[in-house]
Amino acid sequence: MIITQLDPELQHLLARAATLAADVDTTLWLVGGVVRDLWLELPIGRDIDLAVEGDINQLIAPLADAWDGTITARHPAFGTATITVGQWVIDLAQTRTEHYPKPATLPEVQPAPLTQDLYRRDFSINAMAVQIIADGDQLLPSPLIDPLGGVADLAARRLRLLHDQSLRDDPTRLLRGVRLAARLQLTPDAATASQIADALEAGYLALLSPERIQTELCLTLEEPNPAAVIALADEWGLTPHVIPGLHWTPALAERLSRYRQDTSEIARLAPNGLVIAGLVLYDLSDDELTSVLHRYHLPAPARNLIQDLVALRPHIATIAAATSPSAIDTLLQPYSIAALAGLHYATETPIQQVVSRYLHEWRPLRPPLNGDDLRHLGVPTGPQIGQLLRQLRAATLDGLITDRTTAEQWVRWHLVDS
Repeated sequence: MIITQLDPELQHLLARAATLAADVDTTLWLVGGVVRDLWLELPIGRDIDLAVEGDINQLIAPLADAWDGTITARHPAFGTATITVGQWVIDLAQTRTEHYPKPATLPEVQPAPLTQDLYRRDFSINAMAVQIIADGDQLLPSPLIDPLGGVADLAARRLRLLHDQSLRDDPTRLLRGVRLAARLQLTPDAATASQIADALEAGYLALLSPERIQTELCLTLEEPNPAAVIALADEWGLTPHVIPGLHWTPALAERLSRYRQDTSEIARLAPNGLVIAGLVLYDLSDDELTSVLHRYHLPAPARNLIQDLVALRPHIATIAAATSPSAIDTLLQPYSIAALAGLHYATETPIQQVVSRYLHEWRPLRPPLNGDDLRHLGVPTGPQIGQLLRQLRAATLDGLITDRTTAEQWVRWHLVDS
């Protein structure tokens, strides 16, 4: 009966979907992580997985129209599609069997009944389903389908792969598995632990494209407790395969805890995932950080973060020795806020205090005059304006200029002096 625990808006969407599915002689099932989390009475995310038993192609467009949603992805060869509806991202997949001709390659698929579809999934706790049936706009209760013992494994806090070629077929299951185990406090059963060790020894993760690994790493950063995932990944021996040089250490644990517990504004100045990435990567050598840049096709903010860490770390002693706000501004201004937040949480108290004051007080500070004001005071258009603005900012940071009047006097004095 767990389907009636869903958000009322989502229940309404699924009831409409059930009616449309019946019209084209297909059956809809709620599957995967949503079913697991509903059973555990945990909050569900915005991603909803639906399995379609029957011809999915007859259902995609009518569903998008009925939901007033947008088809954001469609892969006819695999019988899958994604429809975005308001806050929901709904993934539809035709029930199928899969055959992997080579390790870590995309599968060859064939339509199949739901029971076979559940068996081709990764872990028993993700191989449960609930049929979506409705009476008009009302979702009706439907029993849990659990042919592979997912509920028993949840009760035992057990992570169990469904077949002995699972990690050979799709090595990303190693990375999904460690996230699940950390989030739900699961322990692999003996057979699964053996398969994990064998898959790592066989080097299956190295067969994945960097893009597929990067997607899984980004999902790790979005976990409620990324630190727990990283610690467990290191315990399992995964980290050297995805980020060589990364290890779980007391220092890493301490800085992540410091960030997680911080309620000050500095913790909200940069995206959460970016700051966590900086803290995780902080102890890597310059060569190891450079190898991350070469291995993964990172978005610009992440690339800038790594490049900033390489450039910033050698200057820690200079930052600590700086005696004025303007000197600190000169040292720190070139670097991203995410990199500076990482420096704040990864270093000792004196540096933390300097970086905190810089981010809170000095970096946002603007001098009383801008470029237009300087032109009105007689400064000719050209490089001198930029030079004076920098000097004006430095004087303001150091308290030599406190208001517009003293700023104008300062500019006039410099014009006469020049």
